[in-house]
Amino acid sequence: MPPSTASTQRTIVIIGKESTGKSQLVASLTHRTPYSSNFRGSTVTCETYAGDGATFVDTPGILYRSDTATTRVALEQLQTHDTVLLVVKATHVDEDLTDLLPLVAGKQGIVVITFWDKVLPSTITQQTIQRWKQASKLAFIPVDARHLTATQQQEILAAMHEPSVFPSQWQPIPAGWRIEPRPTLLEHPRLGWLLAIFCSGLAGCFESFESVD
Repeated sequence: MPPSTASTQRTIVIIGKESTGKSQLVASLTHRTPYSSNFRGSTVTCETYAGDGATFVDTPGILYRSDTATTRVALEQLQTHDTVLLVVKATHVDEDLTDLLPLVAGKQGIVVITFWDKVLPSTITQQTIQRWKQASKLAFIPVDARHLTATQQQEILAAMHEPSVFPSQWQPIPAGWRIEPRPTLLEHPRLGWLLAIFCSGLAGCFESFESVD
């Protein structure tokens, strides 16, 4: 099979709210290191990841009903491209789907549910996802983006090769599960922002050392 050329590369826009694991997911799919750090709001511009036959555009997290600069950047990419990898968080799946599905209606793509490790596997959760698939004709793929398996990676990439159209009128049956993960130190209400600045500064120091070497 001949290698993909720039003209045949499909552009796929990654859309989701903040802290859904978008950057880690696309990095795993393309075998790259994520450009952004692992804390809330760390993706503030669009980052491009080249994969096999596809170019992924990682957008900043959308703040629903917000007109922030980062949200506008994400929506501009959504208007420019027709293929979407929609990322929703298992712990907030009902509100994420309710808020984001209207934004991608008419586009083509799939849905990846991240933080699946936070949901207790059961017959009910599997049945819920199956009902969503049947009603919407969309692919719903639950994963832990931090530990994406080779099988899950192939499933996502295969689904992206044959994306379905996001319906405009479909309202998913509520899953009903909502699990608040234990907050990290970076999400501490008083110390989180200080730790985030420290981590960013530390990363900058390492980059400086590397450039000197």
